[in-house]
Amino acid sequence: LQAGTLTIGVIPTFFTQLVPDVVAAFNRAYPGVRVVVRDLRSGQIEDQLIAGQLDMGIAFHPATREEIEVEPLFDERLHLVVHHKHALARRRTLRMDALAGVPLALLPASFATRRLIDDAFALARTKPLVPVEMESVDALLLACQDGALATIAAERAAQSTGENMRAILLTAPGSTRRAGILWRKEASRSAAAREFAAMLHPAAAPDKHKKTARAQA
Repeated sequence: LQAGTLTIGVIPTFFTQLVPDVVAAFNRAYPGVRVVVRDLRSGQIEDQLIAGQLDMGIAFHPATREEIEVEPLFDERLHLVVHHKHALARRRTLRMDALAGVPLALLPASFATRRLIDDAFALARTKPLVPVEMESVDALLLACQDGALATIAAERAAQSTGENMRAILLTAPGSTRRAGILWRKEASRSAAAREFAAMLHPAAAPDKHKKTARAQA
């Protein structure tokens, strides 16, 4: 913890949520350790962990590779995010089948979040209407600000939007996902990696997230 480099792979969902605050706190505590955070898809994180190119990863689980083990971090529910003038803006909860025919802007299928959304629609026996795909959650949220489109986002992203946006809880089966810290099985873990993981847990606690969301509202 006096020197060296800590390399972390993070899925896009957490690249601007959760991780930056922990990186800043870690740097204050251990300024001699260089922290490198890579914006990667979940499959890339697993591949690079196995190849020894990452010390740890932050993504959703379960992992797809047997060489990867996951340390649970938190559960997160999906929300529909709409402009306050959208027809569904007054709803507090929705089932996936209520979104039939609603124009959605979503991440592409190469993203783990999109695959989770598609699975939830399949469980609801509903086919989504997706006229827009974008490879950025922030861009999707911006695209919904004119009121014509809606998007589906993870809880942290959905509840940190501006005052003109509304986050509606999706209650259908399959609309909850689990985040975790990914490690390569049986690989040694550096002191820096262990300490960063220890700092992630309190930062990811539900109470911490809710306070942050209220502060940003």
